[in-house]
Amino acid sequence: MVTIGNIQIEEKYVDYPFKILSGEIPACIYVKQACKRYLSFFDKYYFDTDAVDRVVNFCSHLKHFTGKSNGKPFVLSDFQFWIVCSIYGFKDKDGLRVCKNVLIELARKNGKSFFAAALALYGLIADKENGAEVELVANSAKQAGILFKMCSTLCEGIDRKKKFFKRYRDQIKFDKTKSFLQVLSTDLNNNDGWNSSVFVVDEYHSAPNSGMYDVLKSSQGMREQPLAIVITTAGFNLFGVCYQMRKTYTEILAGLKEDDTVFAAIYTLDEDDDWKDPKNFIKSNPNLNVTVKEQYLLE
Repeated sequence: MVTIGNIQIEEKYVDYPFKILSGEIPACIYVKQACKRYLSFFDKYYFDTDAVDRVVNFCSHLKHFTGKSNGKPFVLSDFQFWIVCSIYGFKDKDGLRVCKNVLIELARKNGKSFFAAALALYGLIADKENGAEVELVANSAKQAGILFKMCSTLCEGIDRKKKFFKRYRDQIKFDKTKSFLQVLSTDLNNNDGWNSSVFVVDEYHSAPNSGMYDVLKSSQGMREQPLAIVITTAGFNLFGVCYQMRKTYTEILAGLKEDDTVFAAIYTLDEDDDWKDPKNFIKSNPNLNVTVKEQYLLE
């Protein structure tokens, strides 16, 4: 047990931010600020370890289905565990999640799609939300279909006898709680009338505008614990909607603005870093030598 402010907490819930802030794990300024902010929340909110453990346990029942990891359970990396703690751990005085808006930015090949699929399925199956409505959003039908296919395959892995899920071309139904997951894309025009409990936006950096995000965000008004998750690689458009969100969220991390409903994990290099130096690879590749190998980056 370790003491944070006025409470004692198991070390595993604070191990990653301590390692970031001590320099044991190299990280950019944004991740350091996010970890410092995370630790400060223990003085402001109740931390629900059971809620975190519930997500971790759910993920462990999901099985990888490609490459050398095929058939193995999904074990969260340290940075993914910290993200789960940040999203699901802190509760307000009414026992509801503080976090409602999430931005996760990291380099390619760091397991973002699998992680996003796991969080989407948790929202569908295990978030204690009757009539849950989960949307997967991308910038084209093809791109959105990739994440949906991953969710569908994961459902097959935990429901071999097809007792609990009804899987369709662009929708998965979980009748036990009258919930469903569906795939949407910004190149379709049938995106009104939703009542989203959770939505996941993939590769927001290439979104042409904020229209889809805004529609789904506004649809969450009647939900007690809505969750909007943006998970993306970095882009080149400094005038796009993703960069504007990033700019706002970095101001929150720096303490220039205040919004405790926001969580941002932005894995990138610092301004003066040498991108060719292997010691900096982990700054934008938090899953270094897990899903993406140093040798691959060197090549």
